[in-house]
Amino acid sequence: MQTNLWLLSVMLVAPAVALDASAQGQGQGARPAIRFNQMDTNRDGVIQRREWKGSNASFIVHDWDGDGVLSREEVRVGSRRPARNENPNVFDDFDREYQFSDWTEAGFTSIDHNSDGQVSRDEWHFVHDSFIRADHNNDGYLSRAEFLGGIEDEDDDREDSFWNLDYNNDGRVTREEWHGSRARFDALDRDRNGVLSRAEMGASTEAPPDLFTSVDVNRDGSITMNEWHWTREAFEARDPNRDGRITRDELDRTGGGATPAQGQVHKAGYDRGIADGRKAGAQDRTNRWGWDLEGRPEMATADAGYNTRMNARVEYQTGYRDGFRRGYREAYEGR
Repeated sequence: MQTNLWLLSVMLVAPAVALDASAQGQGQGARPAIRFNQMDTNRDGVIQRREWKGSNASFIVHDWDGDGVLSREEVRVGSRRPARNENPNVFDDFDREYQFSDWTEAGFTSIDHNSDGQVSRDEWHFVHDSFIRADHNNDGYLSRAEFLGGIEDEDDDREDSFWNLDYNNDGRVTREEWHGSRARFDALDRDRNGVLSRAEMGASTEAPPDLFTSVDVNRDGSITMNEWHWTREAFEARDPNRDGRITRDELDRTGGGATPAQGQVHKAGYDRGIADGRKAGAQDRTNRWGWDLEGRPEMATADAGYNTRMNARVEYQTGYRDGFRRGYREAYEGR
């Protein structure tokens, strides 16, 4: 009799346990096992390049270990790129907008210059849309929790730029192009029209702050190594007198961009790039289309005017982008 009663109790409790587990799966614990779950068409737990809905540049952003697939921590909900032993970016030009990727304790400390436990817009020297997406409460500051990405179910995909996400280059990001969570998309979609504009993603119509001024945190007219966010080699290349400070004058004398002196192919690319950049900057300024440097199609190809006889396409493209960035800012700011 006791055995029969025990079996009956198990039979009654088991469905309740199953229902409770099911309810949890549909309620607060419900979320895809992996980021980008809808892209994993063969359900093998990894995202192949052919499954990725977006640009190649966007895929590379998420492929942290460079193995050609997105797997493990790269697709885990709430995961962040692991800490690196080297600086997150190689510096090549003061006219470039840099994407930030060191979302770690060390990265937070390096940017929180006044050590007040939060990162302000003035302390941020990188592409602005990453800041906007990480600032979940929209107060203009990144708390330590926001910076480290403690809210797992609100994946903001902060490392991927607006230009990467706007796969069809129509000036907006749809839900299909978005790689973060629906909750974060809805929070950014302030006008509730189902797409994210450049403004909603933090892309201003104004030119970004002059990088030299931005990095010169204490506003003493020079940049020291503790204000610098890139490699020591890049710093020393722009500090010819080796006094541990980069001044405006030194910046002008070193060109601000790639050093040492480049070859003729780089110069040819630079000359064409600065001319094209001035035209593009003037066009965006005159038409009031807003600052769109990294989104310009010329920056993607960077080979206008290239001749195969030059036999150094990458060097030409580097020179072209250096020149285009400089020419664009000059024209956009009306200089």
